[in-house]
Amino acid sequence: MSRRLSAPRLIALGFAVFMSLGTLLLKLPASTQEGISWVDALFISVSAASVTGLSSVDYAATFTTFGSTVVMVLMQVGGLGIMVLTTLGALLVGQRVGFRSLLTVREELGSVDSPRNVFRLLGQIAAITLLVEALGAAFLVISFLRHGLGYAESLFQAVFHAIAAFCNSGFTALPDGDLTAYAGDPIVNLVFVALIILGGLGFPVLVNIYFYRKMRRLTLHSKLVLVTSAILIAVGVLSVALLEWTNPATLGGEPVGTRLWMSLFQGVTPRTAGFATVDYEQMNESTLFVQIGLMFTGAAPASTGGGIRVTTVALLVLVVLALARGQEEVSAFERRIPRPLVQKALAVLSISALVVIAATLALMVSDGLTLVPAIFEVTSAFGTVGLSLNVTQELSTFAKLVILGVMFFGRVGPITLILALSARKPKGYVYPQEDIAVG
Repeated sequence: MSRRLSAPRLIALGFAVFMSLGTLLLKLPASTQEGISWVDALFISVSAASVTGLSSVDYAATFTTFGSTVVMVLMQVGGLGIMVLTTLGALLVGQRVGFRSLLTVREELGSVDSPRNVFRLLGQIAAITLLVEALGAAFLVISFLRHGLGYAESLFQAVFHAIAAFCNSGFTALPDGDLTAYAGDPIVNLVFVALIILGGLGFPVLVNIYFYRKMRRLTLHSKLVLVTSAILIAVGVLSVALLEWTNPATLGGEPVGTRLWMSLFQGVTPRTAGFATVDYEQMNESTLFVQIGLMFTGAAPASTGGGIRVTTVALLVLVVLALARGQEEVSAFERRIPRPLVQKALAVLSISALVVIAATLALMVSDGLTLVPAIFEVTSAFGTVGLSLNVTQELSTFAKLVILGVMFFGRVGPITLILALSARKPKGYVYPQEDIAVG
């Protein structure tokens, strides 16, 4: 069967099967306190495997330690990628990995110059992931102990949240159900921010940075991701600080130091993660508008985040700059960017915008939501972020299925899903060219 399936179809099918397995595990009596519906089990499974973090139930009051462990595994596997872990597992047990499997992993990772280099990259990804998550968990244990949690609980919560933060999933298993109690905690803020940023950069970039001393160069992909991410983080932090500084329901009632930590945290988290130290329902609409833009943009390709990806935004900006300068070729850092990549960026933007608009309209019609809560919820699902204006648990079954589909679409990726559903046949002819009026 795998011989007839293209790489995009294998990736989409792999995620679908894994999410179905997660649903079955979450329906087990051992996973919840009093049981949940099939729709909610599927919703949480898709949310965890797509590393989103939206929850259709009260997470802290619903799931047992076993259930949270299932969610933790779903986040870890979903964050790293189905084919990445499948191939890595085969290598660890000594099985032979075929060339087609390598091509599929290459498709999932992106930015790998040769399928054979996938072997080396898989080992590097595993090492970096374990190292980063272990360091994050070690620091979080200290903070959780200081806040009164027991040793066993602190260790579990530290591991859970280290994985959730690095995989950019907004789930929290803390008894209070959120991170508001840690809004002014320097350790929690710095660890979460660091893990979220690292997870959102993408594995090719992390490997490039890790081996920079040996390679002595950053790839064009890495440069675009790093520069664009830095700009978006600055925009996020400054927008929260400037627009919410005097809002008594969010930052306004806190000490200056806590306001700065909250601005940093909420400036980083909307692009990918979905953790919150403030009540988003109390935010100004101007702030929410910026946050929606950041969620739609998302993280880098081959990362643990979703959205249209920072490289897509970078390419579109470069296209505009090239047009403004009268240049026919799009370039960056003294490198020319192939035209098919520009076309792909435009396709990703167009498809994603249509999906978000259609899903937003569906929520407004089915559940009577106003525009801001509806588009915020949909964009959060598409960007696999996990932030909400406290409407997720109130959604109808139809609306939950809509959000569920958007989360799957956002994690698998617009282009991957479209290619998975289409049969590509090369044409042996070219049509005549003719101009049209634009703008």
